[in-house]
Amino acid sequence: MDELTAELVELYHEHYRELLRMALLLVDDRSAAEDVVQDAFTRVFDSRARLRDREKALAYLRQTVLNRARSLLRRRQVSKRYRHRLVQREPAPDESVRGVDRTVLAEAIARLPRRQREAVVLRYYADFSEAYTAEMMKVTPGAVKAYCSRGVARLSSLLRERV
Repeated sequence: MDELTAELVELYHEHYRELLRMALLLVDDRSAAEDVVQDAFTRVFDSRARLRDREKALAYLRQTVLNRARSLLRRRQVSKRYRHRLVQREPAPDESVRGVDRTVLAEAIARLPRRQREAVVLRYYADFSEAYTAEMMKVTPGAVKAYCSRGVARLSSLLRERV
């Protein structure tokens, strides 16, 4: 274990509880707070090579916990805002209709350009992160976002033609 990794492990042991309390106060849910803190430590650990000033690692960790908590709270707000739309959806009348929908969707996906098809399938079917999808496609995360955006727009227009 190199020196920087050892320092980060020590930082984890010394400040985990403090950061957990901070996250708990922000998100008001212990398991979510634990996830926020673990994610923050993981992000700092993964980017340790770029850490210029080791003395500022704790400040960077605190900022990361705050940012991750803010992201979680934003997702909660969006979820709460649109929950009523999800609840009001009516289920398909029977399973045979779902089979047709899958066939139509598969045909529409097959009509997408290769890169858009890859991005849409990896992001939304395989449920990979943007970063992992970008790594697999050997493109930037921004390119993945663009491919997905264009692919979903094209799918929408293709599916409207069929319905």
